[in-house]
Amino acid sequence: MTLTGDILITGGSGTLGHAIVRTALAEHWDCRFTIYSRSELRQAEMRAKYPQCRYVLGDVRDYDRLAAAVAGHDVVVHCAAVKRIPEAEQQPVNCYETNVIGSANVVRACIAGGVKQAIGISTDKACASLTTYGATKRIMEGLFQHAPRGATTFTLVRYGNVVASNGSVIPLWREQAARGQPLTITDRRMTRFWISERDAVRVIQQASTIVDRAIVVPKMGALSIEAMAGF
Repeated sequence: MTLTGDILITGGSGTLGHAIVRTALAEHWDCRFTIYSRSELRQAEMRAKYPQCRYVLGDVRDYDRLAAAVAGHDVVVHCAAVKRIPEAEQQPVNCYETNVIGSANVVRACIAGGVKQAIGISTDKACASLTTYGATKRIMEGLFQHAPRGATTFTLVRYGNVVASNGSVIPLWREQAARGQPLTITDRRMTRFWISERDAVRVIQQASTIVDRAIVVPKMGALSIEAMAGF
């Protein structure tokens, strides 16, 4: 069960984009990747690792550029998002423009470009959302589920925290431990659903075979933040 053909990944120079490309190369998927993201530094770093991919600088908020990049692809995996909770709360307009307007642009671009399948990456925080990030992701799910019906299949994946992803707490803890500093925890009572990079890619592969408009939710174990930190 692999993704095939020409695949564009929005926000593709992030953790999940790396994991998808790394898995595809290791398992010899019959596909070609276009990495669409707005960070030239991350793209340069990724190009050094995976020169066989095609790279396009662009923002999902820029419809014209996005549509030009999407045209001709078979699959779009929509990973681009503002996902850090504090920044999303402090700058909700930026979060809205990327997670909602950007996702609406992805839907439009996929339809206009004749894409066969679009897979949107959501989050467990979209369920009964209490944060700006979660609320914008829930709207993203609605945009995918209620997109005009046609040649493009729209599917969603909703899972928890990807272990050690960019901007997550584990890289921060590693830095603090290396400096001999105490590990910072906001609230010892909190629990999170965790998923590995490999399992996250597997869920995306599974979603590529699922019926149109479905939300794929993998079974995940909840772990307290204290247990994750090793207290």
